Amino acid sequence: MIRFLIVFLLIFFSASLLTVLIERDAGFVLLSYDNHFFRTNIWFFALLFLITFLVLYVLIRVMLSAFRLFTKDGIGFADRSYKKSDLGEIEEGLLAFFERDYSSALSYFIKVKTEGPLQGVISLLGAKSAEKIGDTDLQRIFLGLAKKKNKKVKKRADLLEAQIALGRGDPDLAIESLTKIKGQTKLSIVIKIKALLEAKRWQDVFKNLPLIEESKDRLFFENQAALIALDQNKKKDKLLASIFSSLSKEVREDPGIILAYIEALKEKLKGEAILISAIDSDFDVHLITCYYEVSKKDEESLNNLTRWETSQPENSLIPFLKGKIYEARGEDVLAEEFLTKSKDLGNPTASNELVRFFVTRGNLKKARQEVSAL
Repeated sequence: MIRFLIVFLLIFFSASLLTVLIERDAGFVLLSYDNHFFRTNIWFFALLFLITFLVLYVLIRVMLSAFRLFTKDGIGFADRSYKKSDLGEIEEGLLAFFERDYSSALSYFIKVKTEGPLQGVISLLGAKSAEKIGDTDLQRIFLGLAKKKNKKVKKRADLLEAQIALGRGDPDLAIESLTKIKGQTKLSIVIKIKALLEAKRWQDVFKNLPLIEESKDRLFFENQAALIALDQNKKKDKLLASIFSSLSKEVREDPGIILAYIEALKEKLKGEAILISAIDSDFDVHLITCYYEVSKKDEESLNNLTRWETSQPENSLIPFLKGKIYEARGEDVLAEEFLTKSKDLGNPTASNELVRFFVTRGNLKKARQEVSAL
């Protein structure tokens, strides 16, 4: 508003000044060509100039309209009705797409001939619809059309191509499509990491983890990459230790990762300290079982089990494992005591173990009592 006022004032003062000057001395205009002269006052010349300008403007507009009419096969009213029909096809196609009737959506999108950015968006929807019904030929055609449009549409087309390739189980093609995209987005990063996981390229996953903003997603992908890395490097204890130590604290404390690490080790005793530390910080029955299988020092195992039994008095697995250790050491009285304690805490496996225990020791009376109690 202020800018308009300033311009108006400038024009007003300029016109006032010109009026004053013309009143003092109107002057004249002299046009000369060869031996011909034309002289008139400035007012008549201004009027003549204005009329000439208006006539030329009208003539140019008429000529341009006629040119467009003849060069575009009579677009005029026919073009307007064509565009109305096109919008109808787009509307029906979108409704079918959101109703998940992808076959019908495709039948409408194919008929759309609108040029410009809108055609790029329709091509993307067409490619997605074709992917849903498994028509790879139409999918390729629509993606090709989308890639011919502006940079934004092309970027979405490459991203959609990567998603489709990943869904088809072709992570290498997905990664190749993503390399064409300039400027990564949250979605493109997630798709890339999923493709790298599918291709079991765990080193590349670790390199790209800092790009993920959400900590929950970052931990999930790190966990998946760690499982792949541990599985692919079984029996390579030095490398496994390096991989495990490079993981974030949250992932290193995950029971599933710890178990996978111990399972991958050639010398499983190397993971004993990690197991003890993990059980001390967050009790987990799977880790307890793993510790029992890994540990070879009966006395140390009994001490640790006794310590954990104190903090977990209702856990039936700990006395069961203690009973097994005492049995292996030949201390039958203690073995029977802890197996019975485990059974009383609700461990059905302990009942079966007691039957076997009594039978192997020739105590058939107690064996029959345990069988009748089952």
